[in-house]
Amino acid sequence: MRELIFESENLTVVKVPGEQDDTVFVTFESMRADWPKGRKGFGEDFFAKRGRTAYLFLPSGNCWYQYPEMSEALARVRADVPPGTRLIAYGMSMGGYAAYRFSGPLGADVVIAFSPQYSIDRWRVWWERRWRSQSRSVIWDRQMPRAEAVKYVFYDPLNQDRRHIRALRREAPLELVRIYFSGHASIAYVNECGLLESVVMDIAEGRFDAAGFERRIWQRRQVSETYAKIRQRKRTGLFRRLRYLVIEHLLERRLGMGGGSDAAGLTPDRAR
Repeated sequence: MRELIFESENLTVVKVPGEQDDTVFVTFESMRADWPKGRKGFGEDFFAKRGRTAYLFLPSGNCWYQYPEMSEALARVRADVPPGTRLIAYGMSMGGYAAYRFSGPLGADVVIAFSPQYSIDRWRVWWERRWRSQSRSVIWDRQMPRAEAVKYVFYDPLNQDRRHIRALRREAPLELVRIYFSGHASIAYVNECGLLESVVMDIAEGRFDAAGFERRIWQRRQVSETYAKIRQRKRTGLFRRLRYLVIEHLLERRLGMGGGSDAAGLTPDRAR
């Protein structure tokens, strides 16, 4: 049964207790087209089915959690978590941004961020035209992540998200997990490949192997609708088609059956 932890005009935070509470999850929603009352939070069913305690942040709009009351909401969550409990902050896109930026006040041990943004400040990311906040506030945009937290960042190096990741790496050490040809929908790609549960639970239990995961998901890519859609986009124009044919060939040699263990450095450090 849900427990209300915090509520304001802008934000609701609920707790869904589980049988296992040695590790708890704090999740943040990503952007939505609508914000119905009483909706379920990000990962709510996932953690409930697995008996894991989760705290769910439910904002009232696409304001990237730039609310003055965030400090109080985060403090209430932190106070509710028993001492010695491992805390994992988890989100994608706007939610990944929040998991990273608010890992400090939460005292997070681990961050799991799928395709997170570096900033919503148009002066800091002048090149970003895909997302817009419903608020001009950037109260928490320069808040540094918790230094002690292990930060797993899942992203597509062939997507513009790489520019955000480059900026994040200047702030803090990251455990990068590359999901090629996923675009911004990295979490959908992982889910379509049937690997999302193992990713989250392996990280929670301290046995996640990033290099092994990159090989597994590459070898399963053909079952992903997201892969098929993104791959088709890369086939427009002769030069573009040839470029990505070469990239995919190199990735297959490195990550395919019988390949090596690392695909880092296969692509130039430039977003397209």
